[in-house]
Amino acid sequence: MGTRQLRLSDPDQIKSRIRNCLGKKISIVLADNVVVFGVLKDVSSTEILLLNMRLKKISYPLTKIAEVYLDTKV
Repeated sequence: MGTRQLRLSDPDQIKSRIRNCLGKKISIVLADNVVVFGVLKDVSSTEILLLNMRLKKISYPLTKIAEVYLDTKV
């Protein structure tokens, strides 16, 4: 079974489809090109909550996110 990488880079696309990624491991690219990896725990209208690999919950404003990507099963 293969995997496919799903990439969301349009701000409107991120806002409309990010809820489908709840509970999944995702990578987000911030506006300053920092990449963060973790499990998506919650999504609100203005921010997301990510559980990083150190088991710390960190929120990121949707306005600061440039891209979201994750692996999906094919």
